[in-house]
Amino acid sequence: MTVRLQRLVELSRLDVQLAALEEDRGSLPGRRNTAAAQRGAADARVDAAREELTRAELAQRKSEVAAQDHEALLRKLQGQQFQVKSNDAYTALLSEMERAQAAISEAETQVLEAMEAIEQARARHLELETERRGVIAHVESEVRSCDEREKELSEQIARLREERDAAAGRLETRLLARYEKIATRRRPAVTMVVAETCQGCRVGIPPQLVIEIRRGEEPIACPNCARLLVLEDQLRGA
Repeated sequence: MTVRLQRLVELSRLDVQLAALEEDRGSLPGRRNTAAAQRGAADARVDAAREELTRAELAQRKSEVAAQDHEALLRKLQGQQFQVKSNDAYTALLSEMERAQAAISEAETQVLEAMEAIEQARARHLELETERRGVIAHVESEVRSCDEREKELSEQIARLREERDAAAGRLETRLLARYEKIATRRRPAVTMVVAETCQGCRVGIPPQLVIEIRRGEEPIACPNCARLLVLEDQLRGA
């Protein structure tokens, strides 16, 4: 392989590595956003459970107040039993007392139901609080991991960019411009020919063109994808 082609292959290799590292770094904000969404979802579940517990506690208090009000009414009605002067009035009083007693019974049932709901809501709230602590630990670990990875990737990218700039500086201006034009549209910009087939686009390369590539007098582009071509055995011997 000619020195010129070796330099092209090296530049292409560095560009491929840089692209992979930059893609990796570009994925980090998404990972952070996913972690934040997981934290937000855990917070929302805990908040919903807390609201459910609050509603159950409020229902218990309302039922207790209702029971107390009906008990007070029943006591008042019971005190009127000896004051009525007719059978009709007494019958009506008894009917009111029965309704008050039924209302007390219903309110007491609602109190018991609310107490059961409170117990379940507290258990659910505790479960979700425990789950949220786990999510928070995971999110904090993920954020630390992203921060460390970003620092590592930035250092690697900076180092490779220096290598890339040096590699680009070793190419003559005309060839570098040609390479850069290809690299803006294709990656890698330099690819192998295996069994007379371009490995970039999988299209066959005419035998005469393979002969020209082997001569190495001038970098040859694939007629289909425009990538610069190097033969497999040339690359192995580099």
